[in-house]
Amino acid sequence: MALICFAIKQNNRGVFGMPDKIFIIVSLILIFLVIRIKNIGVAFRSINTLIHELSHAFMALLTGGHVSEIKLNDNASGSCTTKSKGKFKVFLVSSAGYIFSALFSYLLFYSLGKSWNYYFFYFFLGISIIALIFWIRNLYGILWTLTFASINIALILIPNSINNFSNHILMVFGFIIAIDNFLATLWLCYISITQSKKAGDAANIAKTTKIPAIFWALIFLSISILIGYKSYIIFLPLFR
Repeated sequence: MALICFAIKQNNRGVFGMPDKIFIIVSLILIFLVIRIKNIGVAFRSINTLIHELSHAFMALLTGGHVSEIKLNDNASGSCTTKSKGKFKVFLVSSAGYIFSALFSYLLFYSLGKSWNYYFFYFFLGISIIALIFWIRNLYGILWTLTFASINIALILIPNSINNFSNHILMVFGFIIAIDNFLATLWLCYISITQSKKAGDAANIAKTTKIPAIFWALIFLSISILIGYKSYIIFLPLFR
């Protein structure tokens, strides 16, 4: 965190501008390192877990289904128990997690420098409250989501915190989601080959479509890579 603070101070565009290349590089290095630390890494990776599981939940609701429960586990895994009628609706719900996590990270990167990006902190607060009220019941999930909601409340209420640091914070959130989603799709490909029945969303889709889980795992990985490339293009001007 000290290195990130240093990078912010060195931002030659000023705190109200876009993060500079020093901040970007330092953030990427720290995120790659931190998410590998057993307990601390889980706390950061749970941001992506929340987005992933809520993507399943909201897709289920949009397609006329029902959401019973969401679990955020203390190993950064998660689950969303839903009921949907029809194979196509099940397919949409099962596909939503990895795809929307990747797209959401891109949206965070796209918002950098935009006057409206501070609304994301209200969005994070809103989805945290909704998840706590309706779906999250396990202890770690409750404690983590309460903490995440509190952080966003603080960012909203502390004077000038959003104006000064919104681009930097949202970029870090975007990196965490994008990196964790990419690594998760890589792991999904491995599990789809070695233990296909335990391949989570890919296994669920495989049951519905009768197409092997590895095919869907590779689709998710390809989407993650494509979105990653599109995100890379957004950052290119910052390195000129």
